[in-house]
Amino acid sequence: MADIGAGDQMPARGGVIFLGDMTLAWKVNLWSRLAIRVLWQVADGHYRNEDDLYEVAMSLDWPSLFDVSRTIAVTTVGKSSPLKSLNFVTLRIKDAVCDRFRSAIGERPSVETRDPQVPITLFLSEEKFTLYLDLSGSPLNRRGYRVEAAPAPLNENLAAGLLKLSGWTPNVPLYDPMMGGGTILLEAALIALNIAPGINRHFAFENLANFDMIEWQRLRKNAQAAALEPHPLAIFGSDIDPLMVRAAGLNLKAAGVFDCVRLMEADFLNVDPPVPEGIIVSNPPYGVRLGSEDDLIAFYHAVGDNLKQHFPGWTACMISGDPDFPKSIGLSANRRTPLFNGPLECRLYEYRLVAGSNR
Repeated sequence: MADIGAGDQMPARGGVIFLGDMTLAWKVNLWSRLAIRVLWQVADGHYRNEDDLYEVAMSLDWPSLFDVSRTIAVTTVGKSSPLKSLNFVTLRIKDAVCDRFRSAIGERPSVETRDPQVPITLFLSEEKFTLYLDLSGSPLNRRGYRVEAAPAPLNENLAAGLLKLSGWTPNVPLYDPMMGGGTILLEAALIALNIAPGINRHFAFENLANFDMIEWQRLRKNAQAAALEPHPLAIFGSDIDPLMVRAAGLNLKAAGVFDCVRLMEADFLNVDPPVPEGIIVSNPPYGVRLGSEDDLIAFYHAVGDNLKQHFPGWTACMISGDPDFPKSIGLSANRRTPLFNGPLECRLYEYRLVAGSNR
């Protein structure tokens, strides 16, 4: 996030803490390709029971933060918390917010659990709590471009993370030979054209009292001016399934980058590289999508053979949650990076392909 202007960063469990004003928080929401949410800390401290948490929430001046007409929802996440019921804690925080409004203005906000205008998040550890206002609303990986879903689609921010971990830059040819709905290609095109990933969506911070529409429009206009004009890019994608080629095309078209990326219907096991050298970043299918375990092992072995025979000079970066993948592909990984695809623990395997033996 340093390139966005978020200085004073500190690692934290499950995220990164950064310091700055509210305008910076809006800018991170607009530009971050890797974050899931941006949270504004409004209280923290130690607690012993539910009453302690209620008193802290009741002490906050919620009516100064948002109007009573805004809908709210509270989410509680606990890690080693001694409290018996997180659901009860959630109700107590909600009651505290509503009670503070009622004591101040005689009215209380409504609760909307599905799509609240002001999401409130409580994190509990063994002894400490942190209370946040969620400035993002829906997760930031929901860029607003995906119109055609694919089976087991890759999360957009994970796709952007894979591109960053691979070392890919827009001046290097990129190929995803098992593209599915085209998420990796789409994220690459947004990066290459410097398109802010949040330019086409709304955020929860727009519902807060400190929201400045003029400043927000300035940030959006600056982002629009920074974007490059769409033009053909050295980004290639293919899939054996014509429905996936169609899905990827629709998603790219929705993002306005369809003419920037070259799509092909092709079986990766029988395809030549689109250019002599470049980087492959891909999410190979695995598990039930390929049938039996024997079929899976045979597929991975064939992928390794094709990489070795037809892609010398390339670097291949592939993510997999299948423990059979690294030994079945038959290549020596130069690097293995632990990752999570949602709840699934995965590894990103990097293979630098050279002529001759790599087994």
